[in-house]
Amino acid sequence: MASDSRHIVSQAPVRIDVSGGTVDIWPLYLLLPHPKTVNYGIDLFAETKLEINASKNPGVRLVSRDLGIEENWKWDEILSDQEPTTRLALPLKLLRYFAAQVPQAKNQAIILTTTAKSPSGAGLGGSSALSISLIGALFSWANPESTPLDLNKHGEHLIALTRDVESQVLYGPAGLQDYYGAAYGGLQVLEWKLAQNERTRLDEDTLRFIADRTLLFYSGQSRNSGINNWQLFQGLINKSPEVHERFLQICSATETVVISLKEKNASGLLQGVNAEWNARRKLATGISTPEMDQALAEAKKKSEVAFKVCGAGGGGCFFVLLPDADPARRSAVRTAVLAGGKAIQELPFQPSLHGLVVTG
Repeated sequence: MASDSRHIVSQAPVRIDVSGGTVDIWPLYLLLPHPKTVNYGIDLFAETKLEINASKNPGVRLVSRDLGIEENWKWDEILSDQEPTTRLALPLKLLRYFAAQVPQAKNQAIILTTTAKSPSGAGLGGSSALSISLIGALFSWANPESTPLDLNKHGEHLIALTRDVESQVLYGPAGLQDYYGAAYGGLQVLEWKLAQNERTRLDEDTLRFIADRTLLFYSGQSRNSGINNWQLFQGLINKSPEVHERFLQICSATETVVISLKEKNASGLLQGVNAEWNARRKLATGISTPEMDQALAEAKKKSEVAFKVCGAGGGGCFFVLLPDADPARRSAVRTAVLAGGKAIQELPFQPSLHGLVVTG
């Protein structure tokens, strides 16, 4: 390091998954024809701050602002092969990985602080965005010559690393789309292929086209993505004809979404999103909740809309897609949705044109 102290700040956006979720989990996309996922980043950022100082009392302090947790660790504990008991397993595992690449780590006092703006269990990929922000800060610590971070050069490696560490923490498979949303932001079409993933970034006008028509809400109920995803994962792997057919419908609907976005065809976009949701909600029980169903019913009284629960469902966030950006329509639908359940709250947002940003 060039000096005895350093302060790194890393930010990554969460995402709205427009269509094609779950097919991004390996190896599910290998079992489906032309699987694609569409998402875009929004400004509910996950942030990591990394303070590094040379010290006579080296060690590590892990701080999670949103969880209200603070833990202190000795370097021998961090670098040990033992699996520690902690609620902050993800930052600890990532820190352990990169600390092994920093010869002077044991002589440093480190404070690693994370903050997430997305509600817990929202279905917006918040934990993955936090992982990407963590890995961005820690990669910069271990590779100071690579700041600012070049995602064209290092992005795929960091995504693969984040996927593997999250899979260890989850003790199961992790989807990929959230990492791409956090790393790159913007509106993107992700096509899952043999031995590679193809990412197409759509232009800013197209991003504004969909974002200006989207209302995002939090149901007030957290959800566990692992439960529903594992149910769907098993169904496809076990060759359930019904599950396979629903996944085929999701892939077809997502293709409609992609074409409609490229053509800026609002009617086709609503059709595609609704078709995706209609297939998805039949895949597993509990993907939707009574409050969400009531909110959709109220919204439909005010306008033609498309509706989809974010992430794996069972709670968390959902979005309502409008046929246009008319302020009066937007206000009427917003009021109707909020009347559908006492716990429902709107999450105002702006689309994020950028993904991971690391400074310091």
